[in-house]
Amino acid sequence: MKEVEIWAGKKVMAYQDADLVEKMPYIKAAESVWYQSWLDNGGEDVGSCCGGKAIRIYYLGKGKRNVVEKSIVPCSFVQGNVAAAKSVAPALEFLAANGIVGEYYDGWMD
Repeated sequence: MKEVEIWAGKKVMAYQDADLVEKMPYIKAAESVWYQSWLDNGGEDVGSCCGGKAIRIYYLGKGKRNVVEKSIVPCSFVQGNVAAAKSVAPALEFLAANGIVGEYYDGWMD
């Protein structure tokens, strides 16, 4: 991981390829945690149909100077953005407990 300034005064931790390889077991497990949370919340498909819903991180590619947002945990089990947003917290907490700081991304209207 590397601390990177994304704009004046705003610094973030950016993950690099080696970090993602090291953390891959947790990233893969987070999808199951999110899915189980959605089931525990009733498994309903609520909200607007959105594509690209995911947990994202800041990523710094090899030889790059600027970070990009990279989706690491897709929400492939439900179309509704409200249902996805309501159930994502346990997956974010699981990732944070394993050294991965991510944010929920609501995707785009489909």
